[in-house]
Amino acid sequence: MSTSDFPVFDCNAALGRRHNRRVAYDRPDDVVRFLAAAGISKALVYHPYAVPFGTMEGNRFLLDAVAGHPELVPQFVVSFAVDDPDEVRAAAEAAGVRTLRVFPKSHGYPFVDWIAGPWLEWMARERMALWVPLGRNPEVDIRDLYETARRHPDVPVVLAGAHYSNYAAVWPLLKALDHIHLDLSRFDAANGIERLERHVGLDRLLFGSDFPEVDPKPYLHYLRHCGLEENGLRAICRDNLERLIAGERAV
Repeated sequence: MSTSDFPVFDCNAALGRRHNRRVAYDRPDDVVRFLAAAGISKALVYHPYAVPFGTMEGNRFLLDAVAGHPELVPQFVVSFAVDDPDEVRAAAEAAGVRTLRVFPKSHGYPFVDWIAGPWLEWMARERMALWVPLGRNPEVDIRDLYETARRHPDVPVVLAGAHYSNYAAVWPLLKALDHIHLDLSRFDAANGIERLERHVGLDRLLFGSDFPEVDPKPYLHYLRHCGLEENGLRAICRDNLERLIAGERAV
C-alpha cells in the first residue's frame, strides 16, 4: 500500500521564518510544493514567530500566510499563562482553528492545572485538541503533563516531535491515558511502529514531518514498508488527525 494512493495529512509542521536562522522553505507556495513532492497533500501548521515573540501576532502572521492555501491548516500557539482566553477564543472561532499548541518551558510557566485548567475546560467544551512538544528539550515536565492531562480526559493531547530520548516516558504515558496521542515525526525507535501497534494500537498515532527540521520522505517510506494493513496506514497518515480536528475521540 502506497501513501500516494490517498492524501497524507501532516500533523506537525511549521510555516514561516525563524528568528535565529534560515530555513530552506518558509513561504507558503514553496512549503506546499516541497510537501507535495514528498507525498504530503495537507499539513497542520503553526508559525515559529509565536514561540519566542508574541503568540497572537504570530497567529496573525500564520493566518495571513495560509490564506488562499487550503492545503495548510492553521494551528494557534498560545500561552496558557498570559494570553487572554477571550481574545484567543474569538480569533480561533473566526478562523475555524480547531487545535492549539503550547510551549510552557519557552514561555516560562509550568504545565499545571491551576494555570492550564480553565483553558482545557474551554477546549473540552469545544472538542478541541492540544499539541505539546517533547523532543530533545521537552516543553513540559512529564509528571506535570500526566497530572494535568489526567484531570481533563476530554481534551486529546498530542505529544509533538517525541524523540527517542522520550522513549521511557512515552510508553507508560500512552498506556496510562487513552486520550494521549503520539506524533511520529521524531520517534526513531527501532521497529517503533510495530511495537506501538502491539502496545496501544494505531488509533492514537499520527504522521508528522516536523518540517522544516526533517525530510519527511524517509519516514513515509518506512510507514509504507513496515507491514501495516491499508486501514492502519490510512489511520496514521490521515484519518486519526482528521478525527481530532473534527472533535471526535479515538475508537
